[in-house]
Amino acid sequence: MSNLISLAEAKVGDRYCLVKLMCSNTQQLLGMGLAPGAIISILHRSDRGAVMVALDSKRFCINHELAQSIFLKLLELPVVNLRTAPIGTRLRIIGYASTAPSYKRKLLAMGLTPGTEVEVVRHAPLGDPTEIRVRGFHLSLRKDEADALKVHLL
Repeated sequence: MSNLISLAEAKVGDRYCLVKLMCSNTQQLLGMGLAPGAIISILHRSDRGAVMVALDSKRFCINHELAQSIFLKLLELPVVNLRTAPIGTRLRIIGYASTAPSYKRKLLAMGLTPGTEVEVVRHAPLGDPTEIRVRGFHLSLRKDEADALKVHLL
């Protein structure tokens, strides 16, 4: 278990593979879909240690005590630059660049949340803006906004 970490230690924005459940209410977690092999994203961590995770389109808040008994392995997914991805490429948002906290609220308001799938529709001739399809609508992102998104290939 040397390369495993508990859910309580997981970093916001990262994706993990659930490896092991070492708690008394394992059946409840399995019923929620939190089974070994499940891929989860860490969405938020509260001051009291509770962790909000995403599993597909579901969201769960897990208290700190339970999070300490759920063990994960970090997924090493190649991060792609949205502005240079070929037209037609389907991507999944995995988080936000730490250098762009000012854009995070704006991107969230536009529906660009972790776990959301996007498709590159077109790039302007000089590379700014980039048009994407997200949640059934088209959205154009300026260079700085596109660079603030961390995405990986589907």
